[in-house]
Amino acid sequence: MRLTDDGELIIPPLTAEDVPAEADALRAELAGMLPRVPIASVLVEVDARTGFTDHLVHAGGKVNRPAELKRNLMYVIIAEATNMGLSAMAESCGVPYDVLAWTAEWYFRPETLEAANAAVVNYHHRLPLTQAFGSGTLSSSDGQRFPIKGKSITARHLSRYFARGQGVSTYTHVSDQHSTFDTKVIVATAPESHYVLDGLLGNATDLAVFEHATDTHGATLANFALFDLVGKQLTAHPRPRKDHPLPDRAERRAPRPLPTRGWPADPAPEH
Repeated sequence: MRLTDDGELIIPPLTAEDVPAEADALRAELAGMLPRVPIASVLVEVDARTGFTDHLVHAGGKVNRPAELKRNLMYVIIAEATNMGLSAMAESCGVPYDVLAWTAEWYFRPETLEAANAAVVNYHHRLPLTQAFGSGTLSSSDGQRFPIKGKSITARHLSRYFARGQGVSTYTHVSDQHSTFDTKVIVATAPESHYVLDGLLGNATDLAVFEHATDTHGATLANFALFDLVGKQLTAHPRPRKDHPLPDRAERRAPRPLPTRGWPADPAPEH
């Protein structure tokens, strides 16, 4: 580290450290103890522990759940999560495409997916090992951009990320226990700051999030005021610049006082 004549602190990147042979051997031993299981088996076990598929209910209120429904739900989840698609999944698993498409149409909606995800997050929150990572009162959010093909009312052209194609953004809230409790697909050109508090107010899990961290895109004066209004705390992590050094943690938790534009201290008229 060094200081320039202008008082700028220069921190060079750290050099890579050599990993001891004993650490490599231990890593390989631990990796060998973890079985490699099919993703379908993982979903079946997670559902047995959390019951998340019980929250994927029929849109028409149909109560009867045939024995093969849970199997079809798993196939749809894998097909959509891996970008495999229902056509390829139908060819792979032997279940007709019409059956999988019907299952996806009637059982997968934003409200059912939110309830199913909350069941997984709540079970994870209750595990004793989870407390070693955090208490669940701190979270952070950020957006990721993904290119897409085909027509979509949400997709936009953004050459910086999609070249000559189109794409969308997913804005995700993650707790300090490494659980994702809110995800929204938004327009790639939309300001991310509009969705920061929305994820916390719509939190349907048992996570009692009090403090939230976000980057420059989510740190606005309006968000600081709104978080204070609902009794929560916003911590900003802006990108440091040469003309604007990175503030310390205490300064990042609250903005400077709002300008009054010369308004009188008591603007109420006298009677």
